[in-house]
Amino acid sequence: MSTLFRLTLVAVLAWFAQVPAFAQAYPVKSVRIIVPFGPGGSADGVARPLAERLGAVLGQTFLVENRPGAMATIGATLVAKAEPDGYTLLLMPGTHVLAPRLLKSVPFNPVADFTPVSTVAFAPYAIFSARNLPFATLKDLVLYARENPEKLSVGISDASSRLALESMSQAGKFKLTFINYKGGGPITGDVVGGHLGLGITTPVAVQAFHKERKVTVLAITSPKRLGSMPDVPTVAEALGIAEFDSQTWFALAGPAGMPRAVVDRLQRAVAQIIGEPDMRDRLQLMGLAPAEDTTPESLATLMRTYAQRNAALMDAAKMTPE
Repeated sequence: MSTLFRLTLVAVLAWFAQVPAFAQAYPVKSVRIIVPFGPGGSADGVARPLAERLGAVLGQTFLVENRPGAMATIGATLVAKAEPDGYTLLLMPGTHVLAPRLLKSVPFNPVADFTPVSTVAFAPYAIFSARNLPFATLKDLVLYARENPEKLSVGISDASSRLALESMSQAGKFKLTFINYKGGGPITGDVVGGHLGLGITTPVAVQAFHKERKVTVLAITSPKRLGSMPDVPTVAEALGIAEFDSQTWFALAGPAGMPRAVVDRLQRAVAQIIGEPDMRDRLQLMGLAPAEDTTPESLATLMRTYAQRNAALMDAAKMTPE
């Protein structure tokens, strides 16, 4: 055996011996969590308390960095190109896996270029109406919409909220006219003011107006009622159907190729954090449902099934990339 070969072998074996130690020591420096949206939204509201608790649990600083733009692909691109060492992570929204269907050009593969770490929370939508409309339940809305095709206008602000409505329209066999807005705040404002008949947005954006009876929240798109609005039925309850589940989600992911030991360390920390009563209460106050299954395998399945189900909806709705 040559001296060069022996030295090379020793170096390789030494590197492999360090891998478990590296993973066990992780993190040894600050970690970035990239949020692909601007400050103040639901994604930011999930990322900041999660980062704070991850720092406490894992003993290093977790920094939230907002990188909005291009339907959340600017931030995702940054993560996809980062070193897969666990120090650059993505707060991944459900629309991430739909990127190739929403944009004509996407600089990454939304599945192959990322390592699933852990699902954090599910985010349902609230469907709500102005107080001056001639109905106060989702069932009556459906009857009205069937008798007046496309007469009702609904404000939407993202692809996943439109897909929730498309799914509901298919279940109820009716049609609505979609009006694009830049956020849930303007939608809520126009519905409160009576300038827009219907809106769909995150529950946190509308629950105060619902309690003040300035709007009527007709239904929630999750399979269970929300603790923050227990009087509001689910879509399945309101329409009298067996089941309905159309919500987006937030998860933690990293670049492709992250060491499994690092993934497991992060996943265990996330599971611990979202199991804490304070964190669960905080998520529920935002109208979010903490994830029950936080394993990387569960997130990988969620990414795949969410993409498949919504691709079929997008085809039926003739939604084309922008």
